Amino acid sequence: MKKTLNWLDENLEEFLLVVMLAAMTLIMGIQIFSRYALGQSLSWSEEVTRFLFIWSGFLSVSYCSKKCLSIKIEQFVAAFPRRGKALFKVINHTFELIFFLYMIPFAYSYMMSAVNSGQLSPACGIPMYYIQAAPFVSFLLVTFRILQRWIIEFKIARGEDVYDPAHPERNTPESFIHANADIPETESNEIESLIEANTPSGKEEH
Repeated sequence: MKKTLNWLDENLEEFLLVVMLAAMTLIMGIQIFSRYALGQSLSWSEEVTRFLFIWSGFLSVSYCSKKCLSIKIEQFVAAFPRRGKALFKVINHTFELIFFLYMIPFAYSYMMSAVNSGQLSPACGIPMYYIQAAPFVSFLLVTFRILQRWIIEFKIARGEDVYDPAHPERNTPESFIHANADIPETESNEIESLIEANTPSGKEEH
């Protein structure tokens, strides 16, 4: 069970996005073949592809939040040490968390409007709440991912040695020492000695 949860935590968005991309590619490939080779068009292909694209777009928001992928200007933040950057990110993630928590009820209302109306898609007859559920599911996932990032950045801002899956360069003893460069020298020496004691040496004593 724990392995399954860990796998979902690490790969859920990537897996769903890859499956949807493969499905869109396959469906559109079949549509092109049917239209130009067989002289017949599929009535459902464009609609299904559009719905998959909508879901992919919303799920990608969660993926980008998990991987810290977004368009941003970091010249000002880059001037600060690692713990300073983490503090700015904590503030940023706090505003993001507030925004998506605010949006979740609206996304839920949007989904429920389709449930109550019983609206179906014209070509496939798919209940529209399957499509209109995309923002609600996405915002829930984004909130969870932002909360994960908030906890990681908060611990880094406190000077803790935290594994950061979105930034592999942070997961080294050297980066941890650098992040804590502003703490007292005695404490820094203790941290460095602990890291050296737990780092396997390249030579074995005989």
